[in-house]
Amino acid sequence: MPLPVIGGVVRAAVVGKTQGGGPWVNVWHFMYADGASSPGPTEIDAMHALFVRFYSGSPFAGGTPWLTACATSTTTERVDYTVLNGTSLGYTKAFAAAGGGGANTSPAEVSPVITFRTNTRGRRYRGRVYLPPPASGASQIDAQGKLLQSVANVVTANAAGMRTAMAAIQWKHVVASYGKSLHKDPNDKYDKIEVTWTPFATEVTAYTMDLVLDVQRRRKA
Repeated sequence: MPLPVIGGVVRAAVVGKTQGGGPWVNVWHFMYADGASSPGPTEIDAMHALFVRFYSGSPFAGGTPWLTACATSTTTERVDYTVLNGTSLGYTKAFAAAGGGGANTSPAEVSPVITFRTNTRGRRYRGRVYLPPPASGASQIDAQGKLLQSVANVVTANAAGMRTAMAAIQWKHVVASYGKSLHKDPNDKYDKIEVTWTPFATEVTAYTMDLVLDVQRRRKA
């Protein structure tokens, strides 16, 4: 479906590769100036410098970038930014980084998930990103195949630090809600009705990570 129009919101798609060359993409959304104005290249450049630190580079206080937990064969290539105003052209920012957690990786489809939480209940007010696979060493994964709690703690702390730093330059991490759902047809129990809603964005207030690793089928060879 086409991208929505949400005032002041930018879609940020981080693009990279896992070991063997399989692609991965993480999609985030950010809002500038509470939606009062549409950001341009200058504002996106400032936000980009903070955003990429979630993955690599200088950590925020108490945090560790995610690629630190990934194998050296896991890389990032770029971030594609789209202003969701229905008219702006896209911006592509180079972002070349690699993992630092050792030579051996978990399978490409293995995905630790970071969940974005807001102050409103409901599925339309939560988001999540399937991060690229961690390295397979004992510094990231325990004997049961779960992500170490210590790793989850520093990654969510880094996300929280990113969010705080962005607030100082009028950016907010948000959950953008748009799409469609299927409801039961009250007149036909065998049919469903497609329902859409006006797109909107809600500020993220907290981050959590489940230690049980998920699987993304589209990453399987």
